[in-house]
Amino acid sequence: MSSYISRLLKAQSASKRLISNLTQRDGKLSSLLRRLGLPWQGGAAAAPQQRPISTTQVQKSALIADDQLVTGIQKREMLLAKQGCEDPWGFTKVIRRGSGRENDPTVVPSAFDARLVGCLCLDDRLPKWMWIEKDEGPKRCECGHYFILKNVPPV
Repeated sequence: MSSYISRLLKAQSASKRLISNLTQRDGKLSSLLRRLGLPWQGGAAAAPQQRPISTTQVQKSALIADDQLVTGIQKREMLLAKQGCEDPWGFTKVIRRGSGRENDPTVVPSAFDARLVGCLCLDDRLPKWMWIEKDEGPKRCECGHYFILKNVPPV
């Protein structure tokens, strides 16, 4: 291998690109050239050349604002936040139980056909979980409390 490289370095027709590719890589070939002390066009093989880095400054006016890039649900959330609605999904609002009778059930809002509801029955530490369906009518919990699903428009 070393005789091939030495012949390549002496040849007139060897391209500079091929020689630089063979000598700049930090591997077995580079260590072999270092041990042999073979020169190449432009200097010793032991001194690897680094490529220059070119950078350009970015102007703030060239950057795109977030509201121009977002789409879908994230865009709707961002528009609602600009209007002052910090909780469009109602996660921080706890639905308090009403009277819970069959003729006056607790209304649970949902934009879907079903919703998972947890009921804290009789001072239990853990809630009792149940699915409330859209066209099912009032659903009764183990404690006797009734819930019903109400359709609301999605965000």
